[in-house]
Amino acid sequence: MAAKYRVGGFDVHTVLILGNKMNFRDALISTYCENPCQVLPNALWKTLAQLENLQTSVSIEKNVVIHMKAWNEKNLLVYWTRYREQPPDFSQQQTDLNLALIHQDYLHAFPSTGFTIHKPYFRLIHRQKDPEVKAPIPIGFSIIEVNIWQEAKEVSHLIGQCYQDLHPTVKSIMSWVKHPAFDPSLWVWVIDNAKGIPVGLGIAEIDNNVQEGSLEWIQVLPKYRAIGIGKSIVQELLYRLGNQVKFTTVSGEMDSTTNPEALYRSCGFKGSDIWWMFST
Repeated sequence: MAAKYRVGGFDVHTVLILGNKMNFRDALISTYCENPCQVLPNALWKTLAQLENLQTSVSIEKNVVIHMKAWNEKNLLVYWTRYREQPPDFSQQQTDLNLALIHQDYLHAFPSTGFTIHKPYFRLIHRQKDPEVKAPIPIGFSIIEVNIWQEAKEVSHLIGQCYQDLHPTVKSIMSWVKHPAFDPSLWVWVIDNAKGIPVGLGIAEIDNNVQEGSLEWIQVLPKYRAIGIGKSIVQELLYRLGNQVKFTTVSGEMDSTTNPEALYRSCGFKGSDIWWMFST
């Protein structure tokens, strides 16, 4: 159970306290809903699904969460502090991590020298205060829903054509159907009407527990880019999410040659949060 009050002009949610112990799951949910892009680099449900395999710690002052961390021997997946001006303390964190997800605000203090891969990701949010207006699709194209159970191979093939180093298998794609945020109405094709083939793909998910939408895959075949198809996909998914969600989040690589951040910003996504993925 959570209550809400104002601190410094922001809504702050108190969380369930059991004796002197803080329920980490409730603390994470409540704090995430205050400022999703600052708390986690991904949709909330993805981190919640891993909590059973993580050690967690949470600190509170006067019923307000001020610090959270979740990790295991090889991964640091949650690190957040409310008061950003206070320097983070990574001294107790193990140095032999395989993976760490670090917000830009903590980059100056994180010991990153032991990692071979350093990748920055933008994290943006769309506040869905009003129902989205369905956007027009470029002339000669149409949007239809993916029949995931019959078209997983086609999904795999199109995604593979859009990347040089990424090609999810059919088995992997079918595993997405088991996600707790899966919704078949949020899988859409863009069809080239003249050729009768898919040239774009959009996949979103919806977490009904916190009313969060998340854009997971927005792909357009290379020769069909820069004519408005990507924007049509994003706006179609926002329209379908509509008033079912309070906000929609999206992440992407900062150094991608296709500049996805510009696409999302043109569709109303905002924010300045950057997350770094460090891996060995």
